[in-house]
Amino acid sequence: MLAFMAAVRVWNRRGPARAQPYTGPLAAAALVLLSGLTPAEAGLTLTAGWGYALGAALLIAAGYGVGLLIPAVRRALAEPYFPHPVRSALVEVPLSTVIFEEVAFRGVLFALISRDHGPLWAVLLTSVLFGLWHLPDRREVAFTTLAGVLLSFLRYLGGGLLAPFVVHWTANGLGILTSAWVRRTGQPDIGGADKS
Repeated sequence: MLAFMAAVRVWNRRGPARAQPYTGPLAAAALVLLSGLTPAEAGLTLTAGWGYALGAALLIAAGYGVGLLIPAVRRALAEPYFPHPVRSALVEVPLSTVIFEEVAFRGVLFALISRDHGPLWAVLLTSVLFGLWHLPDRREVAFTTLAGVLLSFLRYLGGGLLAPFVVHWTANGLGILTSAWVRRTGQPDIGGADKS
C-alpha cells in the first residue's frame, strides 16, 4: 500500500500536470482494489456523514468569512496567485488531490489499521502519515498532521469518506476561490485601517 502511495506521490510531483485530474481517481480506485477492501469498508458510501459534512463545511466557510474582516488575513489570502482559480478549485483540487488523499488515508489505511489495531491507532497513524505526505515543507507537516486528526475523526464519526472529502475540499477549494476574490477586488485592506 505505502509503496503504491509513494509511487503516486512521485508521479504527482514529477508527472505532467494535465494528467493529475485523471491520476487521483484512477489511483484511488487501484488502491481500493489492492487493499482487498470492499468499497463500503474503504468508506466509499454516500449514506453516512451528511450532517458532519455540512456542519464542518459551514464552519470553514464562516471561518473564511470572518477572516475577510481581518486585514492581516485578507493580505495573507491575497498573496497566493492561481491563474485559473475556478478550474483549480472545482477540478484540480477534488480530482488531483482530495479524492486520492481521502481514499488513501481516511479510506484504505484507516480501515486496515482500524481493523487490526482499533480506531484510535487508525486516527493517530493515518494523521502522522498524512502529515509526512506533505514533506519536504516542515511547516506544512505539522498543520496537515493536525488536519489529519480532524479528518480521521470525521471519518470515524461519519462512518465514511463524505465528511472528510467535503471538509478537505472546502478548506482547499474555498480557500482558492476566496484568495482569488480578494486578489480580484484589489483591496485586501477593505474594512480595516491596519496597513502594517
